Amino acid sequence: MDKEEILKIFKNKHNRLICIIFIIGVVLMVVAGGHKKETPAVKTDNDISAASEEKRLAGILSEIDGAGRVSVMITYYSSTEKNIAYETKTASREDKSEESEDKKAVMTDGAPMVVKEVYPKVKGVIVTAQGAGNAAVRSAISEAVAAALDVPAHRICIYKKEE
Repeated sequence: MDKEEILKIFKNKHNRLICIIFIIGVVLMVVAGGHKKETPAVKTDNDISAASEEKRLAGILSEIDGAGRVSVMITYYSSTEKNIAYETKTASREDKSEESEDKKAVMTDGAPMVVKEVYPKVKGVIVTAQGAGNAAVRSAISEAVAAALDVPAHRICIYKKEE
């Protein structure tokens, strides 16, 4: 294509409009999509509390006579549910049977006020212990886990840890 053919294309009003829209679209795509920031993985409260619960349980299980070194993994059906406080304003008109309700979260220090936290139900527990080769130790670990987490014995798996 030479210069004259390009000018001929731009003389047509319809072609000029299409080219301008195309150029604007390309510029917007370059500007908007050019810089993607990767957000680092942030541990949630659930991850932190689950890890600390596993660590606490492993610590107490390792104190069982003959258990030795112990590792614990706990799985849950869901995550922690937080119920927050709401301020509700209800307005009604006398002449009509209309009611309007305005519901806003109660904020404290810039965060919603948590009224109640519902912790998830434990799905299952895996325990590895050095002394799990002994049936008495395995039984004691199973009873301790069942008591600590309110989990039935069929949801607890105990394995001998490699030495």
